[in-house]
Amino acid sequence: MSPSVPLRYGWHAESYSPKMASIRLRLLEPAAALRRRGLDIGPYRGDLGPVGYAAILFSKSLSQDALGIAREARSLGRAVIYDLSDNLFAGKLARKDKQDKLARLREMLALATCVTFPTPTLMEQVQAAVPEIAGKGRVVPDVIDCAREGAEGRSLLERYHLARLKRFLAAHGDALHCVWFGKSQGSVSGFAHLDSAVRQLERFSLRHPVTLTVISNRRLRYWKSAANWRLPTHYMPWAIGSFHEALALHRVAVIPVERNGYTVGKSVNRPATAIAAGLGVVADAIDSYEELRPFIPLDDWQGGLQRYLARPPAEDPDLLAAAGLLRQRYSPDAVAARWEGLLAEASALCGAAPPQAARNAPHRAMLVP
Repeated sequence: MSPSVPLRYGWHAESYSPKMASIRLRLLEPAAALRRRGLDIGPYRGDLGPVGYAAILFSKSLSQDALGIAREARSLGRAVIYDLSDNLFAGKLARKDKQDKLARLREMLALATCVTFPTPTLMEQVQAAVPEIAGKGRVVPDVIDCAREGAEGRSLLERYHLARLKRFLAAHGDALHCVWFGKSQGSVSGFAHLDSAVRQLERFSLRHPVTLTVISNRRLRYWKSAANWRLPTHYMPWAIGSFHEALALHRVAVIPVERNGYTVGKSVNRPATAIAAGLGVVADAIDSYEELRPFIPLDDWQGGLQRYLARPPAEDPDLLAAAGLLRQRYSPDAVAARWEGLLAEASALCGAAPPQAARNAPHRAMLVP
């Protein structure tokens, strides 16, 4: 290893809060697994500066300060990796009032020695928008989002909301308990698509009682939408300490997705999260969900709801097989192995010798199997 290039990796983000799914699943969980594998990786330290790292990884980081760090890193011959979890060219950055930030994104992508994505579809979308990154893209999936030992303890407020949810579900004990969880990005994702799922639930409720729980951080959107729904519903604020227990109280996760430029590149995380919590899943299909088609109903709402009414998810062999497949592909260690291979590329790029484990890891097109 060149003495001028320390084998250290820094992750730069505007926030390191685990409440942000992309930070939790694409930064904090992989970084912890990489440290267990012996890599020196952690939050970027300004006192070390770009010269103190073999590579700097940027996640949700588009400030002028971040750009300055990336420019300096490149001038020093260090690797710059930019991680994109969404198609920002089809999201809110595409608005006229966000053009400055979008310009910084384009510059950051141009500076990057490598750009990482959770899905091949998203990589193709962004390469179409920014052709100069062709050849720099790599696919590294999200870590599966599931309850883990050492998670944050529940606050009094979280326990209160869990108790309210349990009372609601108990009051409709004979119903098929369904849940939708997520956030919204204007008209392109989230609540904008939930009405279509509710129409399917209302239709099914003519045969058997159905409830819907909404776990989100958009209470006002829920109130406005639920006024037009004709089935028992309950709102629960999303919180990191209560989410997984709340999810597990239900039988079916409903995941409506309208195909558009923002949603088609999304990862398998949402159905994977539900399956890991022991739920059945009924969903609209996008590219990343196709690997689950042998195990869950896609684009078959009435048949899927009937399937989980007839048989609890815990007794469904297809769901058990899906859970095993997801653990194999998207556990923290499995995803960390992909990041390790990518960091080995970065080490070689700047003249640092990668650790032995990384030398043996795959270095190139790390596509989901």
